[in-house]
Amino acid sequence: MISPPVLKNRLYQPMGVLAILLTTLVAIGSTVYCLTHGIYDIFPFLYFMPLILFVYLYPQRGVVFSLFISTVYLLLVYSFSNFDPSLLAVSTAWFVIFVTIGVVTSSFAEDLRAEEKKYRGIFENSQAGIFTFDLVTLRIGEINGKCARMLKYETDELAGRDISRILPGSAGRDSFIEKIRENMLSGDVELLFQTRDGEVRQFLVSAAPGDGKVVICSAIDITDRRLAEKVIQKARYDLEQRVSERTEELLKANSILKAEIQERKRFENAIQLANRKLSTLSAITRHDILNQITAIVMYLSLAEDTITDPGAIEYLRKIEYIIQLIQKQIRFTRDYQTIGARPPRWQSLNKAVGRATLDIDPGSVRVEKELGNAEIYSDYLFDRVFVNLLDNSLHHGGNVTVCRFSFQETDSGAEIVYEDNGIGIPAGAKEKIFRREYYRTTGYGLFLAQEILSITGMTITENGEPEKGARFVIQVPKEVYRFVKDGDEV
Repeated sequence: MISPPVLKNRLYQPMGVLAILLTTLVAIGSTVYCLTHGIYDIFPFLYFMPLILFVYLYPQRGVVFSLFISTVYLLLVYSFSNFDPSLLAVSTAWFVIFVTIGVVTSSFAEDLRAEEKKYRGIFENSQAGIFTFDLVTLRIGEINGKCARMLKYETDELAGRDISRILPGSAGRDSFIEKIRENMLSGDVELLFQTRDGEVRQFLVSAAPGDGKVVICSAIDITDRRLAEKVIQKARYDLEQRVSERTEELLKANSILKAEIQERKRFENAIQLANRKLSTLSAITRHDILNQITAIVMYLSLAEDTITDPGAIEYLRKIEYIIQLIQKQIRFTRDYQTIGARPPRWQSLNKAVGRATLDIDPGSVRVEKELGNAEIYSDYLFDRVFVNLLDNSLHHGGNVTVCRFSFQETDSGAEIVYEDNGIGIPAGAKEKIFRREYYRTTGYGLFLAQEILSITGMTITENGEPEKGARFVIQVPKEVYRFVKDGDEV
């Protein structure tokens, strides 16, 4: 039996191909007509429709199609424009825009297909039984293999059947359905299911709303668990008789367990915070990309209005610069997508700074270190913090000759101090340099350094004197640093 989503895809595929062909012909025909009749302002936008339709249906080939259709557009302009320099320049810019849109939208479309495939895999391979039913007709929609096997059916034997086939009428079932109709949400409810051979088994069911009147249910067979609970109840009584004999052993084990639980909680909190930051960072970057594309369209509009003006060349150069920004932002999301992806760990501060000086060549600048044998509980990208600090000094510090790292304990914890003898940070920019929107002059470095540190509760500020050098202070909480013996550093 073909499931409804698969059937829809088979129906929509020919219609989508026809739509692509029609919109492509319309775009090409309009281009030829406009060019041969002296109209140069509208026809490029007609290429968006076939491009978007193709990427939606065939995301893996979207880049190839964008190259094809943009090349056709460019050839048409070159063939019918009498080699008008301004029109050729604008058409070349449109060529770049079409390819850029093809690359970006193909990437998004592939991600969406991957998400769809992932959730379909979760549905089919879940260790819990999952099924859907229509709240009006009470007929089963889809059911995964796990659920069908628990009820001793094949999946196609239950799809489209009345729910009474597996949920015989009872007060519990009626109450369950009524509760869903009232609230469209149900917590864990114990219901009696009937298998193919008539056996009645106890399931724990939770329900949530789907599209329209469809209800998605997750079911776990707890029949054996209930039987086991009776056995456990008897075993519990026996165990209580032995508790007094093992009290001292359990107290020792409890102390060890508490330490492990605290470590695990700290780890989990750090991971959750990192995931939230990654989600925010991804959304910000995508938003910036859309803004840059909007800027491209704006400059193109200006170019079209002044196609006979030499200033059009400058506008096209700005378009090229904006496209470079887009590429830079995409590389940025690729390079930093792993922030917080791995659990924090104890790292030697001295070795982290050493790795940073290897990653970025300080040239003639002397790097001094007074870090001792401290270890910091931090994200695995910890050394990138110091890479960004050094990079900031080398590119924005002026005539820097000395950079110095030091570590010292304070009443509230400890401080990692980084100093240089450059031109320093202006008083009005000391807080702005850590903001994402300040990247236009300093890069994403200091913003990301702050994000990496915050995963385990550290903060960074700048308190140097302008014209006398920069001074960055990283505040380290007491629980985030420790000292080790020589030779024991991680």
